[in-house]
Amino acid sequence: MAIHEQNYVRYDGPLRQTGAWWTIARTSLRTYLSFLRTKLVLLGLWVIGPLVAGVLILVEYGARGQIAQFTEVTAPSGDYVTYFLQMQAFALAVLFMANGCGVISEDLRYRTFQLFFSKPLSRLDYALGKYLSLLLLGSLITVLPATLLATLRCAFFMQSEFFASVAKQMAIGVGMSALITFVMAAIVIGLSSLTSRTGYVVLSWIGVLMVPLILSGIVGIATDGAEWANLWSLTGSFMVASKSLLSEEVFDGPIWVAWAVLFGTMALGLFGLAQRIRTLEGVA
Repeated sequence: MAIHEQNYVRYDGPLRQTGAWWTIARTSLRTYLSFLRTKLVLLGLWVIGPLVAGVLILVEYGARGQIAQFTEVTAPSGDYVTYFLQMQAFALAVLFMANGCGVISEDLRYRTFQLFFSKPLSRLDYALGKYLSLLLLGSLITVLPATLLATLRCAFFMQSEFFASVAKQMAIGVGMSALITFVMAAIVIGLSSLTSRTGYVVLSWIGVLMVPLILSGIVGIATDGAEWANLWSLTGSFMVASKSLLSEEVFDGPIWVAWAVLFGTMALGLFGLAQRIRTLEGVA
């Protein structure tokens, strides 16, 4: 038996002044966390990433203490933070594959826009709430562990002459963790706005990550490992941008391209969301 849409009248009363976006974000996040697969993915990513990184911090501090007995130690390198950020980027990609790709597409498929826009909220409230839900979900595997590890590492070096440099490195690490969350969440929500099929969104998300990464590898081989080959991929550009802040090494290429890739892809994703929200039928 065919299922027909119920009669729907757009809410035309006064809009809610504050809080509607937060209600959408909180409800969406609670829905994500209610799924068993989300819990399992988060648990697995925490075991593979932050817990291992925490152990490495303990090993690093202990090793430096042993070395200091025989020779003068130098300031900790920012490479540790760079590698951790790369690991976070791939962990976030996996998390969004498991949950997050349906953030808009499922509303398109099941016509739940009628439920949202029968309430006193604006399109901007809806867009902000959905985007924030992805940011909150992603932050569980990026900003939260980065902050905890930054606190741990700074605590170990608090009495050391290297505390200032370590604190700076970890502050940059937390900031870059937040940046990659904003960028990837924007891309996912933009892709999700293009179709009502969540499976297509997942495939598109994998393609956005893997195709440029493979191309970057091919270019790297053809150029004998030139650093600028990393600029062909999102994760590579993120690595280059992170190293530019955390390392004193001179980058062999236009560093601005890395930042352009990150902010450009984020802008494209948000533009796709804006276009979908602007052209919604039945809710104007």
